[in-house]
Amino acid sequence: MKNILLSITCFLLAALGLKAQRSVYQVDLAALKAVIEKTKSYKAQIKGAKKTAYQDLYNRLLADTITDVNSYQYFYNLAQLLFPIRDNHIAFYQQADDRPFRSKASIDSFVQTSTFHNYPSYNINIDSLQQALAVKPAHKVEGIYHYGKFYTIGLFRVKEKEYVGIILDSELNFWEKGQVAVHLYEQDTYHYKAIYAHPYTKNFNLDPIEKYTNGSLINSSFKRSFFGGTYTKNLPGTDFVNLVRGDSKFNLKQATNDIQYLLIQSFQANSKTSKLSKNFYDSIKTALVAPYLILDLRNNEGGAEKESNKYYKLLQQYAKKGKIYVLVNNGTISEAEILLLKLKKLKNVVVLGQTTKGMLAYGSNYGNTITLPSQQFSVYATDMKNGASLLPYEDYGIKPDHYLSPDIDWQQQTTQLIKTGKP
Repeated sequence: MKNILLSITCFLLAALGLKAQRSVYQVDLAALKAVIEKTKSYKAQIKGAKKTAYQDLYNRLLADTITDVNSYQYFYNLAQLLFPIRDNHIAFYQQADDRPFRSKASIDSFVQTSTFHNYPSYNINIDSLQQALAVKPAHKVEGIYHYGKFYTIGLFRVKEKEYVGIILDSELNFWEKGQVAVHLYEQDTYHYKAIYAHPYTKNFNLDPIEKYTNGSLINSSFKRSFFGGTYTKNLPGTDFVNLVRGDSKFNLKQATNDIQYLLIQSFQANSKTSKLSKNFYDSIKTALVAPYLILDLRNNEGGAEKESNKYYKLLQQYAKKGKIYVLVNNGTISEAEILLLKLKKLKNVVVLGQTTKGMLAYGSNYGNTITLPSQQFSVYATDMKNGASLLPYEDYGIKPDHYLSPDIDWQQQTTQLIKTGKP
């Protein structure tokens, strides 16, 4: 790993030395390509004809003349280098600057600047667009979306496989009608590469695995935002799909006389979570005695195999005498997805809920974030390959045996299925 970082650092230094001959954009593009080429995912996937096509893509992007480092086109061109690679642990984003948004005075000042007025926008009649989108059928990704109570966007197709989401109405004065908040690039049915403007700081972020499900762009949640939800066509209501943030990561309780409920939300190997996990595991390793067990892996953030393996062994033993109903959703990721695949091979295991996210084939041991030479963009590079057998699930996730309704409490639905002997 040290050799990889050294070679990347040398490349970046060499690239900086070429600034006199090459534009900042070209230097950034070359530096990002060098980082990507060191990843396990690139080496495993970009071979033969794909490698030739990738070099052609790079050459086309390199030929562009882009001078504005804050422009959408600059970010989009860089992001395109990641589009051909199925590795959803890689992160790429524009550096955020929250200083203009810290107070009412700073926001009022910001909206008078050229940065605000020159922000990417779409020149279209807003009223006509709203009328057209209001009648779009529910199964279409196009439509009117709410970001909580804060603003609405209109998402519409601009090319065969490209969609743009613009502000229709906003309670926030740092978002103006017509400004672009979302770009979607269709990869498969209801699957997209998404570039989002952060709702708070308005910097660009690549989401390589966006999905349209139940009227929502289900991965459009943002760290350090003022709202914890996603872009959805439905007005915010009770969320039965996701677990409430801030709840305990581990829990075992008696649901009914013959059903126990086991919550595991993390397999992280950091000292704090590992200690919590160990203490919890020690407290339950002889406590799984009911004939039915609801194992809740919703919003499990993944982590390390050494943390998940002890639970797998415990559940493996339990499945010999009891039946396990596993709850999963789009927030079930990484090591939790890998554990799920192991559990599905056991007898007496039924998976319920929603398709998992699909980010399990690769990972990161060291968590290295590399800033590009312009100092405006960062890439979180992966360094771990979890096995070729997992690649079919990357992007697409693991489907449940039985989908649950998003409109009814999932524990309640599962309990009812157990009582009726279904599935």
